[in-house]
Amino acid sequence: MDTDERLMALKKAYADIILNMEKEAAKRIMVSERKVVRLEYELKIAKEDAVQMLMRVKQMMDCKVCFGLRFEKGLGLCCLGVWFRFRFWL
Repeated sequence: MDTDERLMALKKAYADIILNMEKEAAKRIMVSERKVVRLEYELKIAKEDAVQMLMRVKQMMDCKVCFGLRFEKGLGLCCLGVWFRFRFWL
């Protein structure tokens, strides 16, 4: 009987160890999944910011080209207000 009790206690100890390992693995997986979601969100935001910055740069360049062409032809200021507005944003 004594050996049977020891064997049952040993089986229970192994079962507890395996259960704890499974719980720890599940926690690590959940943390990794949360990290993936956060990184995907940050990537999306970074892409949106990059597109906005490129659009601002394009508009600034367009405005400077327009300003230069109008100045060369002596037609006055083209979009100086827009140019100043973007200049102070940077």
